[in-house]
Amino acid sequence: MALVDLENKKQIIILMAALGIGIFAAAAVGNFVTMSIKEETTRLAIQYEKAQELKDQQHTAEMDTLKQQIVAMDENIKKAVEDAARAAAAAERAKKPVVEDKGPKRKNSLALRTPTGKRAITVKIDSLGAVGGLVNPGDFVDVIARLTLPPVTKKGKEIKTTVTTMLFQGLQILAINTNLDDAGLYDDQQKDALRITVAVDPQEAGLLSFADQNGRLELALRSPNEKGRQMLSTATWSALADYVLENNGADIEASSEKGDSGDSDKSGTPKQQFQIYRAGKEH
Repeated sequence: MALVDLENKKQIIILMAALGIGIFAAAAVGNFVTMSIKEETTRLAIQYEKAQELKDQQHTAEMDTLKQQIVAMDENIKKAVEDAARAAAAAERAKKPVVEDKGPKRKNSLALRTPTGKRAITVKIDSLGAVGGLVNPGDFVDVIARLTLPPVTKKGKEIKTTVTTMLFQGLQILAINTNLDDAGLYDDQQKDALRITVAVDPQEAGLLSFADQNGRLELALRSPNEKGRQMLSTATWSALADYVLENNGADIEASSEKGDSGDSDKSGTPKQQFQIYRAGKEH
């Protein structure tokens, strides 16, 4: 019995020792696994951080490259615009030669523009009477005058009459106001009155000045290709009636009334006489 009990005690001791060794081994294995997991987790975390850092660096590099491309594109566009502007300016300079600014523009001498044998004389004509201000230096015009004739005494009363007639034909305009050269300044010529300078014969100069002082002048623009002159009658009611009857078939009764100096009155008073000068000759 004593041997059996001793044997059992040995077995129990062995079992307990084995159990203790197993527990220790299990604890050791557990610690090893835990340490392995921590190390692997740390390693993976480090790898993730490195990968994320590398990705951020690549993104930053890509953004920097894109910014550089945008800056380069802006510089190219700016340079292209500047080149286009310089090319346009060069083309404009090629069209218009650069003229040095020498102050106010000097006009050519009017005396040098006046034809030989002619005289330059200036009359004041309202814009509407000057073909609406649409005349230019160098144009040729006819001068129409509406003149107040000396009064006629009739039955103790003085009657003033007017006559409208073509005074001169084919007069050349030398200047309009102070403009001797520039054509087409029509906006500047829409004033109440224009100073029209024309070339006339010496005798015509006096007659034109006299007509300007005693009536109202008007211009009729001529074609530059027309050089001839016509014999024209004074404009009266009778002349108008004859013209309308001949050209349009309408009969206008024309009587010797006040203001129609082209007819004699019923008392036999001689009609007013008006002489027309063309190119210095009496007609």
